[in-house]
Amino acid sequence: MSTDGQPVILVIDDTPDNLKLMAGLLKDDYRVKIANSGEKGLAIATGSPPPDLILLDVMMPGMDGYEVCRRLKANPETEEIPVIFLTAMTSPEDETRGFAAGAVDYIHKPLSPPIVLARIKTHLKLRATLQEALRARREADVLLHVLLPKAAADEIREIGTVIPRRHEKVAVLFCDVVNFTAYCEKHSPEDVVSRLDTLFVKFEQVTRDCGLEKIKTIGDAFMAASGLLEEVADPLDAAIRCGLRLSSSSIDADVGWTVRVGVHLGPMVSGIVGQERYQFDIWGDTVNVAARMAGKGRPGSVALSGEMWALVADRFHGEALGDLELKGKGMVSVYQITGEKV
Repeated sequence: MSTDGQPVILVIDDTPDNLKLMAGLLKDDYRVKIANSGEKGLAIATGSPPPDLILLDVMMPGMDGYEVCRRLKANPETEEIPVIFLTAMTSPEDETRGFAAGAVDYIHKPLSPPIVLARIKTHLKLRATLQEALRARREADVLLHVLLPKAAADEIREIGTVIPRRHEKVAVLFCDVVNFTAYCEKHSPEDVVSRLDTLFVKFEQVTRDCGLEKIKTIGDAFMAASGLLEEVADPLDAAIRCGLRLSSSSIDADVGWTVRVGVHLGPMVSGIVGQERYQFDIWGDTVNVAARMAGKGRPGSVALSGEMWALVADRFHGEALGDLELKGKGMVSVYQITGEKV
């Protein structure tokens, strides 16, 4: 569309009288560009501003209209521009050939100005509707990828939902902020939300870098998973390394915030719940254990069970915290990891 808001129409015809006729017919409502050959028409179609619609003659010397249309549809820059054939070739075979080349309409000569104007108006409205639908689809895709893990967003876009699944070996990382409640009581809502937003944006970047998928935030807590919808060679190892990075990168000396991280590996179920404000989530004992482990270690460390520690002790520095009470599990051997072994 031109800068003044008028739709741009390109007329391609080798007959000067036809070009003059169409230019006169369209000039009051549209910005008109003309070309007297297929080659010139193709060059103009890729210019700026691009045409919103093309009126194309079929019988032209050199490159005929069918070939021009095929080339327009083969070019990503012009493939979405609607093409209407204006021609004296009226047989069903001619029309079939035109639609096969990619045209949206076929108007016979001699032309009836009211019919030409009506068809142009219809196809411009249709194109505007399709473009708006595409914009809405792109915005929805962006929103889905903000709200959901990439694989879940892709599945919703393809089939309209996320199929509930059971996963056998997924590592869950649960991270919460120390002293957050006390900070909230002494500071303005704007300050609290701004600082928490900055922290969670940092968490999202670290989890992406480590190959984990953010699941959700719960108050001041952040949950991610490793090996859930995206394949990870060693989910537990990746989650621990991510937890160490979160612990070391998120300390805010100005406000006294530190974080505690808990990790656990095991089976779980994933899926979408809700309708008006649906969200992707994970459930199972593995999730519960990871969340409760987050409260057992010191800030700056990653807490996990003795069972998990036995799987990674050759790769990390850690220390035993003894047998601690874990809600719903009784006494559990707990370790905290403080760093990676060189």
